[in-house]
Amino acid sequence: MNQNPFSRFRLLFLTLLAVAFSCSAFAQSREGVSGGTVTVTGSRDLVPVVARSSNPATLEILQSAFTVHGGYQVVESMQDASFAIAIEPSGPTGARLVISSGVPERQQFAETLTGEDGYSAILRAVDRAIFKTSGKPGFFSGKLVFVSEDTGTSEIYTSDFLFRNMTRLTSDGVNAVRPHWSPDGDSILYTSYKNGFPDIHRLDLRNRRREVVVDFKGTNMGARYSPDGSRIALIISGGRNADVWVREANGQFRNLTKSSGLEAAPCWSPDGSRIVFSSDQNGGVQLFVVPSFGGQMRRLRTDISGYCAEPDWNPVDPNKIAFTAAMGSGYQLAVYDMNEGKSRFITSERGDAIEPQWLSDGRHIVYTHRRANSSQIKIVDTLSLKSANLSGGRSKISQPSFIAE
Repeated sequence: MNQNPFSRFRLLFLTLLAVAFSCSAFAQSREGVSGGTVTVTGSRDLVPVVARSSNPATLEILQSAFTVHGGYQVVESMQDASFAIAIEPSGPTGARLVISSGVPERQQFAETLTGEDGYSAILRAVDRAIFKTSGKPGFFSGKLVFVSEDTGTSEIYTSDFLFRNMTRLTSDGVNAVRPHWSPDGDSILYTSYKNGFPDIHRLDLRNRRREVVVDFKGTNMGARYSPDGSRIALIISGGRNADVWVREANGQFRNLTKSSGLEAAPCWSPDGSRIVFSSDQNGGVQLFVVPSFGGQMRRLRTDISGYCAEPDWNPVDPNKIAFTAAMGSGYQLAVYDMNEGKSRFITSERGDAIEPQWLSDGRHIVYTHRRANSSQIKIVDTLSLKSANLSGGRSKISQPSFIAE
């Protein structure tokens, strides 16, 4: 979270750490796209797997992915493993996946996957292995967009999920912040000071063309596409309080809140019917929901902290919302369950855990881990509570947004 002129609209928040909840059972076995079926039995916190490849680079990717995931434990012997997962390069753009189990081993599944190149094919094979052994989709073939301050200003970058290939998208020498993908992955919305004011820009990744889509007087911030890509939720101050607005498909703008408080960080429900955001209209910063076509805003009683903000709606389970909550002098991530009417903490970082976004499996979250002079992008498994650093030794990156392949 950068200290720049729009920071007064950025709301952060307080919490206390409580933690330990049971992991739910892995899904029942499913029929694969091809190559057979894999039977998942029982319930366990971590699935032990043996990772194999005769190619050292492929083996390193495989081991890294299953370590980062948080739902697996990489072991050495089939005596201790539920599955052996083997991936071998297959030509310049392919990867051969074989899953086996038992002692002696019995092959359960095999498939050759292709990608734009060998690396992307390997990541697709990893995702297929995760689906076949857990019933949940993998996410390693997806992409991240984020902010890096390595040049001295905040610029927008994209990367593969394991940060092997980073691409810089902006080089304006002014702050560019809050990037978010379009649902089809073809464009990115973000706020830039390129024209001297915080305006919302859209970057088309197919041709690298940029256009200003919102440039009202005041602050224009936090733009996010609706799930169908036809509408945009955003924060507009317009010289007064910062409210939640929606730009409709016809280009018209609708103010949804018109409140006396400062709103921030709007996020759509999976079906696009509601928007969650943070507001201080009742004093402390808390989460609220409003119908996306207009109606009364309603507070979500997270009952976990005096400050709750930066909400992100689970794309798979519409009853769950992740958010940032303040604790003492720091911040941690929490998840609110509407069915239960309760919140629980999912991080206990030294420093701050902020800016959460769910991945496409509805189980994992990427976020920013911020310390005094550095910030990195991490992942947390909301079932096992295991977290891992994705961005390696890079020390000034933040604000991740994820798109599945």
